[in-house]
Amino acid sequence: MRVAVVYLPAGDPDTLASIAKSMVRALEAKGHRADSLEARKDEYPRLTGYDYVILGTEAIGLGGKIPGRLREYLAQAGSLTGKRSMAFVRKTGFAPAKALGRLMAAMESEGMLVNCAEIVAGTEEAVAAVGAAPVERK
Repeated sequence: MRVAVVYLPAGDPDTLASIAKSMVRALEAKGHRADSLEARKDEYPRLTGYDYVILGTEAIGLGGKIPGRLREYLAQAGSLTGKRSMAFVRKTGFAPAKALGRLMAAMESEGMLVNCAEIVAGTEEAVAAVGAAPVERK
């Protein structure tokens, strides 16, 4: 399967990038073709050609907000209706569970089917999360 691991950092992208790259390595070890993509401002890679999309971000501030450009990114990413996906939030700050809920709602509003959601603190938890995700075709 082709899998996209997309990450949208709220601040310094290095930690989230290393989490995404560890997920890619774990997926490739399972035989999948995986790409790590940073959701940069004014860049909208097409996600239509992927069988499964893993999308991650970080909470902003005390209220568990997510980056505002996430919805814009998803709207410009191609046809996502019915796309099986996983959501993850890096455990930082306050209310990562609330941020995860907001991320899932944004994904579902674009028609994505979120079948797995995790809060991860680092690369080891990310690898375990992606290992448990139902990435296989049905």
